[in-house]
Amino acid sequence: MLYFRNIVTAFLFYDNQVLLMKRGEDRKIAPGYWFGVGGHMEPEEINNPYSAIYREILEETGISKDKLVDFNLKYIVYNKDPDKDEVVVNHIFFGKLSSKEFVDSDEGKLFWIDKEDALTKEFHPVIKIVLANYFKNKKAEILVGVAHPEEPYTWWYPL
Repeated sequence: MLYFRNIVTAFLFYDNQVLLMKRGEDRKIAPGYWFGVGGHMEPEEINNPYSAIYREILEETGISKDKLVDFNLKYIVYNKDPDKDEVVVNHIFFGKLSSKEFVDSDEGKLFWIDKEDALTKEFHPVIKIVLANYFKNKKAEILVGVAHPEEPYTWWYPL
Protein backbone atom coordinates (compact mmCIF):
# COMPACT_ATOMS: atom_id res chain seq x y z
CA MET A 1 0.00 0.00 0.00
CA LEU A 2 1.24 3.48 -0.87
CA TYR A 3 1.25 6.09 1.91
CA PHE A 4 1.26 9.87 1.60
CA ARG A 5 3.13 12.11 4.03
CA ASN A 6 1.99 15.73 3.82
CA ILE A 7 4.49 18.35 4.91
CA VAL A 8 4.92 22.12 4.68
CA THR A 9 8.05 24.23 4.16
CA ALA A 10 8.55 28.01 4.23
CA PHE A 11 11.38 30.13 2.90
CA LEU A 12 11.32 33.50 4.66
CA PHE A 13 13.22 36.53 3.38
CA TYR A 14 14.37 39.79 4.92
CA ASP A 15 16.11 42.19 2.54
CA ASN A 16 18.58 40.06 0.58
CA GLN A 17 18.74 37.19 3.08
CA VAL A 18 16.79 33.96 3.56
CA LEU A 19 16.18 32.29 6.92
CA LEU A 20 17.46 28.71 6.75
CA MET A 21 17.59 25.94 9.32
CA LYS A 22 20.58 23.64 9.70
CA ARG A 23 19.03 20.44 11.02
CA GLY A 24 20.75 18.76 13.92
CA GLU A 25 22.90 15.71 13.22
CA ASP A 26 20.72 13.75 15.66
CA ARG A 27 17.46 14.36 13.74
CA LYS A 28 15.70 11.28 12.33
CA ILE A 29 14.76 12.98 9.04
CA ALA A 30 17.48 14.68 6.96
CA PRO A 31 20.14 15.04 9.68
CA GLY A 32 22.63 17.81 8.98
CA TYR A 33 20.76 19.14 5.92
CA TRP A 34 19.70 22.73 5.38
CA PHE A 35 15.99 23.51 4.98
CA GLY A 36 13.45 26.24 5.24
CA VAL A 37 11.26 26.01 8.32
CA GLY A 38 8.38 23.57 8.40
CA GLY A 39 7.30 20.06 9.20
CA HIS A 40 4.45 17.59 9.11
CA MET A 41 0.83 18.56 8.70
CA GLU A 42 -1.45 17.46 11.54
CA PRO A 43 -4.56 15.44 10.55
CA GLU A 44 -6.87 18.43 11.08
CA GLU A 45 -4.61 20.55 8.80
CA ILE A 46 -4.62 18.27 5.74
CA ASN A 47 -7.13 20.49 3.91
CA ASN A 48 -5.46 23.74 5.01
CA PRO A 49 -1.69 23.87 4.47
CA TYR A 50 -1.66 27.56 5.49
CA SER A 51 -2.79 26.56 8.97
CA ALA A 52 0.01 23.99 9.15
CA ILE A 53 2.76 26.35 7.98
CA TYR A 54 1.68 29.15 10.33
CA ARG A 55 1.89 26.66 13.22
CA GLU A 56 5.28 25.32 12.10
CA ILE A 57 6.76 28.81 11.63
CA LEU A 58 5.62 29.81 15.12
CA GLU A 59 6.94 26.56 16.69
CA GLU A 60 10.33 26.67 14.96
CA THR A 61 11.05 30.42 14.92
CA GLY A 62 8.69 32.18 17.33
CA ILE A 63 7.49 34.27 14.35
CA SER A 64 3.73 34.86 14.23
CA LYS A 65 1.77 35.12 10.99
CA ASP A 66 1.24 38.88 11.45
CA LYS A 67 4.99 39.32 10.75
CA LEU A 68 4.66 37.65 7.31
CA VAL A 69 4.42 39.82 4.18
CA ASP A 70 3.52 38.62 0.65
CA PHE A 71 3.40 35.08 1.99
CA ASN A 72 2.08 32.57 -0.53
CA LEU A 73 2.04 28.93 -1.50
CA LYS A 74 4.31 28.67 -4.57
CA TYR A 75 5.04 24.94 -5.04
CA ILE A 76 3.47 21.57 -4.32
CA VAL A 77 6.04 18.84 -4.90
CA TYR A 78 5.43 15.09 -5.01
CA ASN A 79 8.46 12.95 -4.22
CA LYS A 80 8.32 9.14 -4.02
CA ASP A 81 10.94 7.61 -1.78
CA PRO A 82 12.40 4.75 -3.88
CA ASP A 83 13.09 2.70 -0.73
CA LYS A 84 9.61 3.07 0.79
CA ASP A 85 5.97 2.86 -0.21
CA GLU A 86 5.65 6.54 0.58
CA VAL A 87 5.04 9.73 -1.36
CA VAL A 88 6.03 12.97 0.35
CA VAL A 89 3.77 15.87 -0.65
CA ASN A 90 5.54 19.12 0.23
CA HIS A 91 3.58 22.40 0.19
CA ILE A 92 6.28 25.07 -0.17
CA PHE A 93 5.67 28.71 0.72
CA PHE A 94 7.70 31.87 0.12
CA GLY A 95 7.35 35.23 1.78
CA LYS A 96 9.00 38.20 3.43
CA LEU A 97 9.32 39.13 7.08
CA SER A 98 8.74 42.53 8.63
CA SER A 99 11.44 41.82 11.24
CA LYS A 100 14.68 39.83 11.39
CA GLU A 101 14.05 38.53 14.91
CA PHE A 102 13.51 34.82 15.59
CA VAL A 103 13.85 32.26 18.38
CA ASP A 104 15.73 28.97 17.84
CA SER A 105 14.02 25.64 18.46
CA ASP A 106 15.24 22.11 19.10
CA GLU A 107 14.67 21.20 15.41
CA GLY A 108 17.94 22.80 14.35
CA LYS A 109 19.83 26.09 14.27
CA LEU A 110 18.47 29.06 12.31
CA PHE A 111 20.71 31.34 10.24
CA TRP A 112 20.21 34.36 8.00
CA ILE A 113 22.00 33.46 4.75
CA ASP A 114 22.64 35.85 1.85
CA LYS A 115 20.49 34.81 -1.12
CA GLU A 116 23.51 34.47 -3.40
CA ASP A 117 25.09 31.99 -0.93
CA ALA A 118 21.96 29.96 -0.18
CA LEU A 119 22.37 27.39 -2.94
CA THR A 120 25.89 26.52 -1.74
CA LYS A 121 24.37 24.80 1.31
CA GLU A 122 23.66 21.07 1.46
CA PHE A 123 19.91 20.65 0.90
CA HIS A 124 17.76 17.65 0.14
CA PRO A 125 17.96 17.54 -3.70
CA VAL A 126 14.28 18.40 -4.21
CA ILE A 127 14.50 21.41 -1.89
CA LYS A 128 17.57 22.70 -3.73
CA ILE A 129 15.76 22.39 -7.08
CA VAL A 130 12.74 24.29 -5.73
CA LEU A 131 14.87 27.08 -4.27
CA ALA A 132 16.89 27.41 -7.50
CA ASN A 133 13.67 27.52 -9.54
CA TYR A 134 12.22 30.22 -7.30
CA PHE A 135 15.35 32.39 -7.56
CA LYS A 136 15.17 32.17 -11.39
CA ASN A 137 11.42 32.34 -11.86
CA LYS A 138 9.23 34.22 -9.37
CA LYS A 139 5.93 33.78 -11.22
CA ALA A 140 2.66 34.40 -9.44
CA GLU A 141 1.30 30.96 -10.35
CA ILE A 142 1.57 27.88 -8.17
CA LEU A 143 3.69 25.13 -9.69
CA VAL A 144 3.17 21.43 -9.07
CA GLY A 145 6.34 19.37 -9.30
CA VAL A 146 6.91 15.66 -9.65
CA ALA A 147 10.36 14.68 -8.43
CA HIS A 148 12.31 11.95 -10.21
CA PRO A 149 15.70 10.44 -9.29
CA GLU A 150 17.16 11.07 -12.77
CA GLU A 151 17.48 14.19 -14.91
CA PRO A 152 15.57 16.49 -15.28
CA TYR A 153 14.87 15.55 -11.62
CA THR A 154 11.62 17.54 -11.41
CA TRP A 155 8.86 18.10 -13.93
CA TRP A 156 6.87 21.33 -13.37
CA TYR A 157 3.22 21.95 -14.18
CA PRO A 158 1.17 25.11 -13.48
CA LEU A 159 -1.71 24.41 -11.11
